[in-house]
Amino acid sequence: MNLKYISFLLLMFVFGCKNETQTKTPKKTPIAVKAALVKEQTLKEYLNFNGTTRYLKKENIRANVTGYISWMPYKIGDAVKSGQTFATLRTKEQDVLNEAIKIDSSLAKFSKPLRINCNSSGIISMLNIQKNDYVAEGDLLATISQPSSLSIEVNVPYEYENHIKIGTPCDIVLQNGETISSKITGSLPIIDTIAQSQAFLIALPNHDLPENLNVTVKMIYKEAKKSICVPHDALQTNELMTEYWVMKIIDDTLAIKEPVTPLLSNDSLIQIQSKDIKTNDWVVTKGSYQMQDSTLVTIQNQN
Repeated sequence: MNLKYISFLLLMFVFGCKNETQTKTPKKTPIAVKAALVKEQTLKEYLNFNGTTRYLKKENIRANVTGYISWMPYKIGDAVKSGQTFATLRTKEQDVLNEAIKIDSSLAKFSKPLRINCNSSGIISMLNIQKNDYVAEGDLLATISQPSSLSIEVNVPYEYENHIKIGTPCDIVLQNGETISSKITGSLPIIDTIAQSQAFLIALPNHDLPENLNVTVKMIYKEAKKSICVPHDALQTNELMTEYWVMKIIDDTLAIKEPVTPLLSNDSLIQIQSKDIKTNDWVVTKGSYQMQDSTLVTIQNQN
């Protein structure tokens, strides 16, 4: 066989193999993602306001005469009852009378210390005196707070006045995570001139909370029944937040981009509106950042 012809055949074979290698399409590797099911449920959106505990009923104990405190065994936080002796007081006249009693014992009945009684039952929340203090008539000695009058005062911007009224249910979240379910029980007919907010009251007569405790008050703002919901992590948007979408998984292998309209939301879920998203569809929750439409995926974790 002609040597030139053999060389030509070898050259064609090499170029053919090279072209065949170059025309092969590289196999795409699926992207590992986490996914969650689309749910249908009632979704509630809340308004959160700051509230403070208050004792609405307080009684002051005042000195009924001028003199020296001769007996007062209480401290702040002690419980007292109405009519109970709070303190005793000796006047300057009684001290002078001690000498006269030596001459006329019948004057002894006038030397007994004068009683100052509690005018209500409750807890001593303020105490201004101690034994042997000098007080003038009318001086404020102590303040008694009534635990049964415990309420939460919450300031609500006037723009929400159509959504909040007496009887509106609410949840009170304490700083330790405890939640108390209650309702609005009263309002003050005054608007704060600077904040333009109105004070509402939530009575808590059966709870033992300290005064001036800051709490969070949650109230239902909007509610949607049988809403289509996805986790917050599933919702994506552009930089201008003018377009929203989720990556829907088909046949457990292909993620496609589906436009949606976000509506209500809570701490974990967001309601969406879409003609192509249905209950029990799978949507990507992690791993879809900058993912292109119709991307091969493999589900690593399901929620």
